[in-house]
Amino acid sequence: MVNNEIAADLRKPFFLSAAMLQLLTIGMLCYLGNSNIQIKTWNSLFWISLIFSTFQSISRGFTSVSRSRWIYLNQLASPFMTVLSKITYHGLLMAVFSVLNLLVFSLLLGYPVQHGMVYMAALFLTGLGISTIFTMISAIAGKTHQPGIVAPVLSLPVILPMILVGMQASQKALQPLLVSSVYKDLMLLAALNFLVLVLSGILFTPLWRD
Repeated sequence: MVNNEIAADLRKPFFLSAAMLQLLTIGMLCYLGNSNIQIKTWNSLFWISLIFSTFQSISRGFTSVSRSRWIYLNQLASPFMTVLSKITYHGLLMAVFSVLNLLVFSLLLGYPVQHGMVYMAALFLTGLGISTIFTMISAIAGKTHQPGIVAPVLSLPVILPMILVGMQASQKALQPLLVSSVYKDLMLLAALNFLVLVLSGILFTPLWRD
């Protein structure tokens, strides 16, 4: 199932190319606007760039799936395996975009991260949660008549708690002295990821059978 997702995006790489171009463009604009930005500003701009650049490529998981395609997928795997494959693929995409965005910001605006492992853990956990939420919201929006409007309206408020916890954890990783509470934030991110994954598997089944 994951191989099918990869093959589909390779046949139409426009969304992936657009996301990468947006990452580069936002990083360049931040550099040209003010290359000597504060650490908190660096972190905020990093997350803004990552979320809004990857939204279109991640949230379109089910919005472009026709009814015949739904029937075809039904013959290949169970509903849970279908949504799990989408989440896995989008999680991998989010990880790639996260690393690319980090490289762009590091080259143009410096690398203020003091604790790299903690920052990467917060980045990947938050990215996985965002991609899971985007995938599930796209499945819901795909059943409406205007998925392009419904998807952002539903997803952006839902991902706010995940983003806030991720930004809080990543901000602590920028400080010279690592705050011990950052590990509570990472555990909370892991718990939120598990909860979102379980809810996605439960909620996707009724949508699948509709």
